[in-house]
Amino acid sequence: MSLSKILTEDFLTCSICFEKFKDPKVLGCSHTFCQHCLQDHLDRNFKGQPGFPCPICRHQCDLPRGGVSSLQTNHLVVSISHTLGQVEQAKAAKKCEVCCLKNARNPLMATKRCLDCSESMCGNCSSDHVLHKLNRDHKLFPVDQIDSDEYVTELRARQNILCDHNNKDPVEIFCPVCKMFICVGCMVLEHKDHDCLRINTAADKRKEKLELNIKPIEKKSLLYDQFKTAAEDQKASVEEGRKKAKNQVNQQLQLMITVLRQCADDLLVEIDAKSDAKLEVLDGLIAIATADQNQLDDVVDFSRKVINHGNNMDVLQMASACEQSSESVHTLDIPTLSATMTRLQLITKDMEEWVTNINRCLGDVVPAVCGRLVTSFKVELAKSPEEVLSHVTTDANGDTLVGVFCNVERSVNRIHIYDTNFVLQGTIPNPRAAEKYAFAGIAIDDDGNIVTRCLGSNEIIVYAKTGNHVRTFHSESPEAIAVNSKGHYVVAGRNNLTVHHKDGKVLQTTPDPGEGKYFKRIQCKVNDDVIVTDPGDHHIRVYDPTLQLKYRYGTLGDGDGQVNLPGGTFCMDNGDIILTDLKNHRLHLVSPDGKFRQFLLSKENGLDGPKDVAINRLGQLVVGEKTGEIKVYQL
Repeated sequence: MSLSKILTEDFLTCSICFEKFKDPKVLGCSHTFCQHCLQDHLDRNFKGQPGFPCPICRHQCDLPRGGVSSLQTNHLVVSISHTLGQVEQAKAAKKCEVCCLKNARNPLMATKRCLDCSESMCGNCSSDHVLHKLNRDHKLFPVDQIDSDEYVTELRARQNILCDHNNKDPVEIFCPVCKMFICVGCMVLEHKDHDCLRINTAADKRKEKLELNIKPIEKKSLLYDQFKTAAEDQKASVEEGRKKAKNQVNQQLQLMITVLRQCADDLLVEIDAKSDAKLEVLDGLIAIATADQNQLDDVVDFSRKVINHGNNMDVLQMASACEQSSESVHTLDIPTLSATMTRLQLITKDMEEWVTNINRCLGDVVPAVCGRLVTSFKVELAKSPEEVLSHVTTDANGDTLVGVFCNVERSVNRIHIYDTNFVLQGTIPNPRAAEKYAFAGIAIDDDGNIVTRCLGSNEIIVYAKTGNHVRTFHSESPEAIAVNSKGHYVVAGRNNLTVHHKDGKVLQTTPDPGEGKYFKRIQCKVNDDVIVTDPGDHHIRVYDPTLQLKYRYGTLGDGDGQVNLPGGTFCMDNGDIILTDLKNHRLHLVSPDGKFRQFLLSKENGLDGPKDVAINRLGQLVVGEKTGEIKVYQL
């Protein structure tokens, strides 16, 4: 940061009184306050207490025995405040101070300032100034550049501190034993047995030490940046998922409304058609009945007229006609209504079943992998003899650990350690290279150590991340290793499953025979269930914490719940298992009870022979492919 940026009101202003610092005291958290402001704050809120929270960051700070006055003075603030005062003084001198000393009637405007004399001068006076023999080495600075970093730097370089002993001679030496700034004379007289250093040398040494101290802090700060970036990405993913899911619900709703409306229209048409058919039949029957009835009425009417209005001759003459017409209508049959029901009714199913069907049609809201490739890098592998990536895992610092395996030349087997930017930080070689034993496997224990196995020497070998050997103990034919929540090492042997204390003591064992053609893999779930991958038999076996078999998942094939050479697993916080399916180029998501949920990633997401899987501290999916590709996906 430039000095001009450091010289700001914020840097030099107390956050309690909002004025320039007076007797600035710095706390262990690096925040600075005026001595009297901090004292007043403690008297009002924490009187008599040995510690107090910082008024800004709430970090708990200890109060020294001497009270607030014994806290470390912020000499940087004091020094910069003094420099700022000099800058303000220089800016205030508008007129030539030499002309003013000469009592000139109209002093000229200052154009230069002498840093040695602390005087501002006009062009003529500054030219005369450097002509004097004693002033030829003086540094003149243009007044229009007083606010520049160069001027401030020059001022700070010229600040003189007087000797802590005699308080009169400029200091040149620092005594690291007494932590005092002294002159050469006092060094000889008072500090002759101390390893005194020139101030610049002592400062350079402390700068080196400070640099070493802050580098890991800067690295940690970058990790926080990465975390916040990943969290913001996840927030964006949540919002995108929210929008997409809502759109899907609305689309399903509109589809269902469209389908329901069409079904309703069809039902209405059907009701009309069935009703019209019924009505047409009934109208026909009513028409027949009406015609027949009219014929009857005509016969009756005719006969009544003969009876009521005819004379005897008329009756005798028309009786035959009346009788004949009467006989003709006796043969008429009254129409018969059919036995079918005349009203239509809409039959609906039970409400519970109806709601269930609606819910089934609308669907379920479930977590879905984003599938977005965040980044990738390639581990360099030899082609002859062929090396493959065998394992991948991540630790709490965000580092990625990658196992490299060569079945032909096992002496070259190794573990690479990469930082968050995938820069190689170190390599752990095969400790049994001379015997060419199969060194492999990566687990991180609760001490942050790297736990490996060596098949052939029957060893579990533990390393610090620096590569230093921590411990070794015996385990029979170890093919894979994991660490459970208790910090115990769970080892998948060729024929057994064994739990070791971290010192090697056997705590529990159970038979677990494998197919033998491929090395097993192992992972512990959050509830300490143990997942054993048996690639040769194309399935995983899940044991409970007492090592009782709970279930198997997987059969050979490429369908749902089928695998072809399963590999590494990772257990989610909710108990779901992510399983790599190498030859099918995909990842399975398996429920805690061993049921197929879905394929998380596949060839469509760029997967090509996934060998192992992990989730980093940013919640991202880290997939290691056989050919050495490490791919990081957003979940």
